[in-house]
Amino acid sequence: MDLDKADMLFQACMKDLLTREGFDGDGDLWEEEVARLNKAAQKSLVDPANRFFVAEKENELLGTIALQTPGHMLNSMIQVEPGAMEIACVYVHPAHQRSGIGRFLFQHACRELKAIGKQKFYLDAGFTSSQQYWLSKLGEPSRLLENYWGPGKPHMVWVKKVD
Repeated sequence: MDLDKADMLFQACMKDLLTREGFDGDGDLWEEEVARLNKAAQKSLVDPANRFFVAEKENELLGTIALQTPGHMLNSMIQVEPGAMEIACVYVHPAHQRSGIGRFLFQHACRELKAIGKQKFYLDAGFTSSQQYWLSKLGEPSRLLENYWGPGKPHMVWVKKVD
């Protein structure tokens, strides 16, 4: 995996996402999120328990998805089973969204979970547009943390069986 390409993808995705979510003036949030995503990508290179997948076409990085050990944030929200995996870092370049790349990456992650013997996964979302996407794909969340990000801004957690 080319970490520079991943960084560029994360920067583009976060800029677009934060603009759509009304946080376009929050440079600290942008920097924190891009750094968090880069750390996850780097961790997958040294920790075999964490897997990072990319979708590329003609040497262009179009999207990412990760299977990772659940992080501190998820563990603070829900009782996570030992050995469980979290689906995370699901990002598709803004120019390629709504073209099936996210669905392809998600299906690949689920096949990988099955291949390594996992029966379920965890997934969480805090941004409204991310929540809308996952609600349409996964249905109602297993846990809804009302007002987590402020009044009327919940955080959602799904615990789903691998199909």
